[in-house]
This record gives sequence, C-alpha cells and structure tokens, in this order.
Amino acid sequence: MKKILVILMMLASAACIRQTVHHTSTYLDGHSFEEVWDASVKAVYDISFTVDSMDHETGFISAESGTHILQEVPPRFTVMITNIRGKVFVECRLLQKEQFFDILGHGKRTTRRFLTALNRNLNHGSRGRAR
Repeated sequence: MKKILVILMMLASAACIRQTVHHTSTYLDGHSFEEVWDASVKAVYDISFTVDSMDHETGFISAESGTHILQEVPPRFTVMITNIRGKVFVECRLLQKEQFFDILGHGKRTTRRFLTALNRNLNHGSRGRAR
C-alpha cells in the first residue's frame, strides 16, 4: 500500500511541474487580413493582455498578461493570422509556465474570450462600414 501511495505522489508531483498550453483556431470567411489584424490587436487588449511584439507582415502578435496569480512567470498569449485562398485563419495559444494547475479553467477561458472579443470587433467594424 505504501509503495502505491509513494508512486502516486511521485506521478502527481511530476504532472504538476509542466507548462500548460491552451490552443484554439478558427477561420473567418468574408473578412480581409487587415480587418482581422486590426480586430485581433484590439481583442488582445480587450482581454487584458498587453502586446509586447507584433509583426504585421507575418501576422504574428505576442502579448503578456499583467496578472499572474500563483505564478512567477506571467501567461504568454500569441496570435498567428494567415490568409490562405481568401480565408483568414486565426490561431491563438496561451502558455502558462510554471503553473501547478489551471485555476478554474482560466487558460481555456482566455482563448474563448479572445475569440469572442475578435468576433465582436469584426461585427462592430462590419456594421460601421454598412452605414
């Protein structure tokens, strides 16, 4: 019994010391690269991340969270935007280093919040053009 308990404790502690990466992607039909780029930059700020580097030519945005409870290293958020045959693809990743567990699903919620903010910004921009 003690051996099993020791093995379980070792496995649990090894599983806790890892990077947590949350990834999601989508494609947007009917929007240009420029529209998606502008809406993505705004969406990063909307979810309380700060852009620390971006490259418009490659479609790359990198940001850092100002809040990092229980972590020495703040969460990193990256967005990659590509245009392939008239469809604009958006891929986002949230990297949480040195995190023992994803507190209340914060990482997954962050990627969903980004996509919600992106769609809101795109729809708001579309309505502004239609007027």
